Amino acid sequence: MNKITLDNLSEHQQRHTAWNSWWEHDARGIPLCRVCDECREVALSRYKPEVLGFCGNYEDVISEPIEPED
Repeated sequence: MNKITLDNLSEHQQRHTAWNSWWEHDARGIPLCRVCDECREVALSRYKPEVLGFCGNYEDVISEPIEPED
């Protein structure tokens, strides 16, 4: 089995099914991505720790203004 990296994560996640993976959620319960035991660490590394609820104040992260699209 090849090691899961950010470069091959998308390809790996295409093989996920309801039986071999689950949804990971942010600190507020919003689904972020579908993961399995093999790719969980790499997949969650794409998110700020505050979003995952590991440290800091999540309210600060979600209260950042969204810039309008041009």
